[in-house]
Amino acid sequence: MKTRLFVFASLALATLVSCQEVIKPATVSQVSVGSQIVKISADGDTKTVQLTANCEWTTSSSASWVSIEPAAGTGDAQISIIVAANASDAREATVTVNAVGASTRADILVSQNGVAVVNPNPGGDDNPPLGENTISNVNQLISFINEAPSMTAEDEWTVEADIDCGGTSIGPIPAFSGILDGKNHKIYNYKVVSSDANAGLFLTLDGTVKNLILGSSDGKAWDGVSSVSFVEGATTAHAGGVVADLAGTLDNVKNFATVSVAENNTIENGVGGLVGYIAAPASILNCENGAFIEYTLGATMGQGSWVGGICGHANNAQALIYNCVNSADLEFTLVTAKFVMYGGILGCSHLGAVVDKCTNNGSVSYRQSGSESAGNYMMIAGIAGGVYSNSVVTNCINNGEVFSNRMQVSRSGGIVGTLNTQGLIEGNVNNGKVIISQDYPNGNWQAAAGIVGFQEKGNNGNIIRKNTNNGEVVIICENATTHANKVAAGGILGQGVLGLEIEENVNTAAVSVANKGTGGAWVGGIIGRFYGAGSYTKGNTNSGTVKCEVADASAAVAGGVVGYSSATTNVCTGDKNTGDVVCANTGSVGSIAGTNDGKLENCIAGGTVNGTAVNSGNLATLTQGTSSSGTANGTTAAN
Repeated sequence: MKTRLFVFASLALATLVSCQEVIKPATVSQVSVGSQIVKISADGDTKTVQLTANCEWTTSSSASWVSIEPAAGTGDAQISIIVAANASDAREATVTVNAVGASTRADILVSQNGVAVVNPNPGGDDNPPLGENTISNVNQLISFINEAPSMTAEDEWTVEADIDCGGTSIGPIPAFSGILDGKNHKIYNYKVVSSDANAGLFLTLDGTVKNLILGSSDGKAWDGVSSVSFVEGATTAHAGGVVADLAGTLDNVKNFATVSVAENNTIENGVGGLVGYIAAPASILNCENGAFIEYTLGATMGQGSWVGGICGHANNAQALIYNCVNSADLEFTLVTAKFVMYGGILGCSHLGAVVDKCTNNGSVSYRQSGSESAGNYMMIAGIAGGVYSNSVVTNCINNGEVFSNRMQVSRSGGIVGTLNTQGLIEGNVNNGKVIISQDYPNGNWQAAAGIVGFQEKGNNGNIIRKNTNNGEVVIICENATTHANKVAAGGILGQGVLGLEIEENVNTAAVSVANKGTGGAWVGGIIGRFYGAGSYTKGNTNSGTVKCEVADASAAVAGGVVGYSSATTNVCTGDKNTGDVVCANTGSVGSIAGTNDGKLENCIAGGTVNGTAVNSGNLATLTQGTSSSGTANGTTAAN
C-alpha cells in the first residue's frame, strides 16, 4: 500500500542492493555499499569503502586509471579503490560490485578533480575551478556537499548553471550554516538516501538556501528521478524534500523531488515537501512544493505524524511560513496508532508559529481502503491540519478539495482542521469542497467546515474573523454515536467548545449532513454547534443552503447561522442569513438558529425554512426552532 503527497527532494549516502544466491534461488541476499560516491583529488589517492554482503561478489572498473583490491570475495569486506594521478580535466569512472551468479550489482561513482587552471575571465567561465565557492557541475556540487558541514555563517556559495546529476546518489548534507544562492538554477536527476533518523538534502540547516529549483529539469514538473528517502528498514523521524530540521531560512526555493517515508516511527515525526520540522526561529519564504509525499507500507506507525505540503511541524514562536504555494496533490492511506495531521501547507503549528499569505492548489485527501479503524483522530485541511497554542493562520487561500473517508474521529476544514488555544484565523478564503464520506457504520464523532473544522479546549482568545468560504461542506456517514460531540458541519466552523469569537465571516456555499445512522447532527450556515459557554458570533453572513438529514429525524438540528447554541452565555449579534434551511425536525430548525439556548440579538433572518419564506409576519416562529429556550430580540426580516 502506498500513500502519496507532493513534496521536495534530497540526495543520498547509502543504497541497498539485493543479489540472488545460486544455491538457494529463493533467498535474497543483501549487498550494502558504505558510500556510492568517492571524491579524489587530481594527485590521485586510495579510498577504502565498506562492503556488506552475504553472497559471493566480484569487482570491476569502467576506466583504466581506477583499480580495485581485492578483485573478488565473499561476504563483508573492505575494498580499496586506487586512483592514479590526473594531469588533465576532471573525470569520472564507475566501480561495479557484481553479485556472482545474479544480474544485480552496486555501482560506486569515482569523481576525480582535474588540474586547477587560473580562470582569465571569471565572470564568463561556465565551468569554474573548485575553491571559488561556485557550483556549475556535479563535481563541484559534490565538493560543496562534502565541505558544507565545516562552513560558517560567513561562507557564501552560488550555483552558476543548471546541474543534471545523471541519477547520482548524493548527500544528505549533515549540516550547513552558510549561504547558498541558486540564482534560480536547477539541480535535478539525483537521489538522497538517508541512513540517519532524519532525511533531507540538508539534515539540519541554520544558514540560508535561496533562489533554487530542485528535482525538475524545466522548473515546472518532477524529473521522474529525484527523491529523498531512507534506507530500507529505517526507523523514521523528520523528513523534508529540502531540509529535515530547519533553524535558518529557505527563500524562493522550489522542490519537485519526491519525499518517501516508511510507516515505521517510534517518535512523533514531521514530514514536508520542503521542511520536516522547525523547533527554532526559522523562515520559509516565497517557496513552492510540487512534489509527492509518499508513505510506503511498513510496520503500522506507533506514534502520530504531521504532514504538510510545505512543512510538517512548526514548533516555535518565531517560525514563519510566508507567501508559499503547494501545487501538489497530497494523498494518503497511512495507518497510525495515534493522531495524524495533514495540511496543504502545514501539518501542525505550536507556540505561536505564523502562516501568512500562503496558497494551496492541490487536493488533500485520505482514502481508506477498507473498514479498518486504527488511530485516534485525524485533522485534515487545505492549509493547516492543527493550529495550537497562540498560532496564527492569516490571509491564506485554499483551492483544493479536502476529502476523508477515514473511519475515526475526523476534524476537516478548508483552512484549518483543529484550532486549539488562543489562535487567530483571519482573512482566509476557502474555495475547495470539504468532504467527509464514510462507507461503513461507525461510532466516531465528525466535524467539518469551510474554514475551521473543530475548535477545542481554549477558554478564551480563539478568534475566527473576516474569513470567506465558497466551498461546499458535506458529511455523509452512518453514525450512531452517543458522544457529546456527535456530527457537526458549518460554513465557517463545524463545532466550537469554549471561548470563541466568530466575527464578520461570510459563507456562500451549501452545508449539509446526511446521517444514515441515528446519532445527532448539527448544521449551520456559519457554525454547526456551540458547545460550552462564553462564545459569540457577530456580523456574520450566510447565503448558502443548510440541510440536515438523520435516520432519526428528531436528532437533526439546522440553522442559517448556528445549528445549536447550547449555553445561556452564548450570544449571536447582528448575524444575517438569506440561505434556505431544510430539516425534518420542525422543532429544531430556524433561519438564524435551529436550537438556541443562548441569545440572538439584532439578527437579520431571510431565505426559507423548510420551504416557507421568512418575512416580517412569521419571524417569531421561523427565526429559531420552537425547542429553543433562549431569546431572540430585535430580529428583522431580510425578505
